[in-house]
Amino acid sequence: MAATTASAAAATTTTTTTGKSSVTLSLHPLVIMNVAEHHTRVRVQTAHATPVYGALLGKIKGRHVELCNTFEFKLTNASTTTTTNSTVTIDMDFLTKKLELIRQVHPDLDFTGWYTVESKDWNSPVMSSFYSQLSSLNESPLLLRLDPVGVSNELPIHVYETIVDLGTKIDFIEISYTLITEEAERIGIDHVARYSVTDGTSDTSIVSDQIAIQYNAIRLLYQRMLVLLEYVRAVKQGQLERNDDLLREIGSLCQRLPIINTDDNNNQMFREDFDIQQSDVALLALLACCTQEISTLNDYLNKFQVIHDKQQHSSGPGGSFGYSSGGRRMARGGAYFPASFV
Repeated sequence: MAATTASAAAATTTTTTTGKSSVTLSLHPLVIMNVAEHHTRVRVQTAHATPVYGALLGKIKGRHVELCNTFEFKLTNASTTTTTNSTVTIDMDFLTKKLELIRQVHPDLDFTGWYTVESKDWNSPVMSSFYSQLSSLNESPLLLRLDPVGVSNELPIHVYETIVDLGTKIDFIEISYTLITEEAERIGIDHVARYSVTDGTSDTSIVSDQIAIQYNAIRLLYQRMLVLLEYVRAVKQGQLERNDDLLREIGSLCQRLPIINTDDNNNQMFREDFDIQQSDVALLALLACCTQEISTLNDYLNKFQVIHDKQQHSSGPGGSFGYSSGGRRMARGGAYFPASFV
């Protein structure tokens, strides 16, 4: 399959133009956030620029496409250091199974194309290879490109429609899009915007500042605990005078802190108390489940009784299907069927 894809990509030519598209496009912010997160995560893990690719999911209504979500491709021979490799192969078995699972949960989502993170000098042979592999899922898949280095007042998002001309030439026509949001997306974007922006004077975000404050507080607590430990050791060895009030305060503080990583008897006591509390919580959860099941069963019995009474009234004095209202007896044995089961 890789050889066929490579030969097909080599036999075709690609062009990128800006023209009138045959489709209209709506784009959700979740798609942009997923692509940016994928690129950032891979960049941090590999410590260098690495190409990333993934699938686009959306709703297709006539000539209108609404891009809603994404997921990552599983590649079989992707290059981790360069984008010049034109024989990048997608694991189609994984992609097909992934789409089937998604359709079971979201039947209105279809495969609409793929995304990549490339600069304006993006690799057309690789994109042609992707088109040859994905055209079986969508005759005209869309290509979404995130430009990580472009400087512009607009979003660095470019969407292209793929059109094959005479079977050998692939045209990537850039199309315009409209941003649309749902209430859940607006809440998430507002939360990200509040905790990821900087004040303009530093390169750290609000999240980094909060984590730094928590880290400094924990470090200061640890340092003060070490001071108390040294004082107790000095009193025990007779180097300092005993102060009962201070020792009582230290003992009260130690009782408030869970002792987990010690090897004395306190560790065993903590584990026993923790196990008892955990068992109590699990027992309460099980009791709540049992109560809910009993309530459901009670509702079922009430509904069954109502249906049973209606069947008895509707069957008349002769019973249902000509049998007596008391039911009938089986031909074998002495088993007896109520009228509601006849």
